[in-house]
Amino acid sequence: MFKYIAILSMFLLLVSLAFAEVNVLYPVEATLQSGNTIQAGSVSPNQVFELIFSDNSGYGFEWDAITINEASLPSGWKIVSQNITDTSLIINISVPKNAQPNFYVLEFSLANSNNPIVKDSISVSVVVKQNLLDVSFARPPIEDVSVVGESVFYKGIVSNSSIAYQKIVFSSDVPSNWFERVVFEAEPNSLREVELELNPKSYGKHSFSFQVLDEEGTIIKSYSSELNVRPTLKGKFSSALSGFPFFTFSLVPFQLLDSFVSLILPN
Repeated sequence: MFKYIAILSMFLLLVSLAFAEVNVLYPVEATLQSGNTIQAGSVSPNQVFELIFSDNSGYGFEWDAITINEASLPSGWKIVSQNITDTSLIINISVPKNAQPNFYVLEFSLANSNNPIVKDSISVSVVVKQNLLDVSFARPPIEDVSVVGESVFYKGIVSNSSIAYQKIVFSSDVPSNWFERVVFEAEPNSLREVELELNPKSYGKHSFSFQVLDEEGTIIKSYSSELNVRPTLKGKFSSALSGFPFFTFSLVPFQLLDSFVSLILPN
């Protein structure tokens, strides 16, 4: 009798394993049968991406461990961190700087320390691509003329097609008190508009550019523009207070005199 019960129990276990499911929560949401493959998305070299799985095993207990088949981990790829939360298993993987564009398939196993006989395995396909970040710019209408001391707003539009976060820095070649650098992280698979505030401190026509840099300081996009700035009485005299990038050296004495006058003029 006990023999038949054992056989039946084993049969039921095998049936449950055959229909086991793994719930992927991030970067895509999907429910897979054990042994299947999911396409997670694209990533660029030198990025770190995150995979999140539900800890719900479907067997009445929770997964408390996730491992990767080392043979499926490409050369130079590394497990940066693993974390178990109340509801999920999280694994972060770094892609080396020299990773070649290609499809890569990573194999994972989910397990429970109290039930070592039961494991679910799935594969995650990741595509390595270059140029997953795109930035475009929009400027004020060309007929608009700025006034000294009044802000002009440009717009940067950032498209991140990677499954990894991307640090972005907007800088400019204008004086530092004209523009404050904008630094943020572009979320995976996102489109974001960034407001770029330029506050001219001297009048005239000024050619300048914005640069978009990655976290290593590499310029990934540049945008050139020209600003036509009208003077105000105070702004005309206070130009020299903002530095000398748009003045000739021979005019320095006059600039210093103008700076003194600007300090006593009302706004």
